[in-house]
Parts: sequence; structure tokens; C-alpha cells
Amino acid sequence: MVIERSWFYHLDHYEYGEAFYGSFRSVYYRLGVEPLKNMHWIPVDEREPHTLRAYVWKGPKAFSTTNEEKSFRDFPYTEEGLEEAVRWIDSQCEDAPPLKLMDE
Repeated sequence: MVIERSWFYHLDHYEYGEAFYGSFRSVYYRLGVEPLKNMHWIPVDEREPHTLRAYVWKGPKAFSTTNEEKSFRDFPYTEEGLEEAVRWIDSQCEDAPPLKLMDE
């Protein structure tokens, strides 16, 4: 295992509409709630359905500027779903080659 659960935010943090970004070697990743918006102050029974969405892509560009294809997978918005998302991200990073800079 190369990606640790402890590196990610606690589940409740994602309710604020903020995603977590990270990278391992040449794999970049993002984890956030989908739809990505602040729902913390909305009563639970009035919230629209949401999930955790994990993205992975080949670096070195940022999520918003990359033209590389991004893979994603949705997970339940639960502690178990968060654990599954971390395991999926980890599985995408296992055999990642080292990052090569653009001018190399």
C-alpha cells in the first residue's frame, strides 16, 4: 500500500465542498463530494443525493488544467465508501512510474 487513509480529510470535511488533492510518483488524484458544493449548513433531510468521487490522472498538470484523460469512480458517502475510495486510488498508484518533468 502506497496511499494511506490518514492522508485524507475526515469524511465530514468533504461536506464543505472542498476536494483533497495529492500525488504519488506520476499519478495525481482528487477526492471530493459530488456534486462539489458546500452542503454543510443544509439540513441532512434536505440535501440532494451525493457521493464521493475519486479522480486519478497522469501528472504533472493540475486537475483544472490537464488535458490528459481523467479516470474516476464514485463511492458511497460513508466511512466505508471513503475507505474504498482510498483503496481504489492506492490501486491506481501501485505501479506508477516516477514523474517525468515536461522538459525531460
